[in-house]
Amino acid sequence: MNRVPPSIPFSDHPPKIKYHGKQESFTLIGASRVGISLAYHLSRAGFRPGFVWNRSPEGIQRALKYVAFDGNSTDPDRISRENRWLIISVRDDVIAEVAADLAGRMTGLEGVNAFHTSGFLDAGELHELKRIGAATGSLHPVLSVTDLETGIAQMAQSLFTCEGEIQDDLRQLVTSFGAKSVVLTAAQKKAVHISAVFANNYSVSLIALVKVLCREAGLDGDLTRELLLGLSEQAVRNGWQKPLREALTGPIARGDRRTVRQHLDYLEKSPEIKDLYRKLADVTQKLLEDKDLK
Repeated sequence: MNRVPPSIPFSDHPPKIKYHGKQESFTLIGASRVGISLAYHLSRAGFRPGFVWNRSPEGIQRALKYVAFDGNSTDPDRISRENRWLIISVRDDVIAEVAADLAGRMTGLEGVNAFHTSGFLDAGELHELKRIGAATGSLHPVLSVTDLETGIAQMAQSLFTCEGEIQDDLRQLVTSFGAKSVVLTAAQKKAVHISAVFANNYSVSLIALVKVLCREAGLDGDLTRELLLGLSEQAVRNGWQKPLREALTGPIARGDRRTVRQHLDYLEKSPEIKDLYRKLADVTQKLLEDKDLK
């Protein structure tokens, strides 16, 4: 039996999904955290996990802990051509290369839906698979999958972006395991993904920077967390619930240039942080002038 993280419902007899008169099945290319998490939920929804390929056997073993694939291999020549869905979940910078390699090994993919799981790239990365008959798209959970347990536990509650000629089929796919989806254009996908990098990754980086500043002032990590975690959480809530002019506090909001200058003087020993502070202050000032920003 597959290993199932706590709080994830498991059934030995999941419901069978019918599509054009046959049970759905899928091939997973790449044992990434997103790919395995998606495969887990599809299998629970009744889709048959037909095959998994990964460059390393360790990745395959990791996938098999969660999903009972019918077949697996590190040999690309053994990748199954019999499944209706072809899921490519590899690094963004090799998606087109992997798709071209698959197209060179396969023929006649009519009736196959192929998609990748990149948040930034669109279905155009799969043009070589489209050339040999596959219908193509992209599907991405707007979710930070830091580990497999997190991915599996939260994926069904996340929002997916769907794009490409199979966008409606992708929405049906997501609905099958209870998640929500939205259709985006290729340009909208790029904007959302860049925004997600700012909202998630760079927020995490700023928190790490805060830890460094406080550490260098002699504060230990526990005290820094006690002092600033609540403020950080409040800032996120206010940022999403209020206009910038109402959510913003501190010297910038008050127009207190003297305190800003004193902050910059304090940061003289950390030129990179000082430069970032100044740039963020400039951006904030420009955003305050945007009358259409809600």
